[in-house]
Amino acid sequence: MTDDELDTLLCAPLEELADDGFSVKVAARTERAAWWRERFALFAPVAAAAALAPFLPGEELTRAALRLSPELANSGAAAFGIGVLVLTLALEKRFREAQSAL
Repeated sequence: MTDDELDTLLCAPLEELADDGFSVKVAARTERAAWWRERFALFAPVAAAAALAPFLPGEELTRAALRLSPELANSGAAAFGIGVLVLTLALEKRFREAQSAL
């Protein structure tokens, strides 16, 4: 076999394999699993907080929040931290999409 024949053989398109919808099923299952992971990551902390709420000292937490509210409202460090948190959450989805594209 010559180099030209080998190049022609390697450059020729391969026939498609009949997978009887296997690829579509795998893609759907992967998409469904990703959807459940996202929902779990979103609602698990909410469920944990709801489960712990009856056991928290509500009156003490309310007093502490009322005492700290004016201090936090005038705090530049708190504003900066909240801004960083908002930007992080906004860019997280884009970062995940870029990672999955690789």
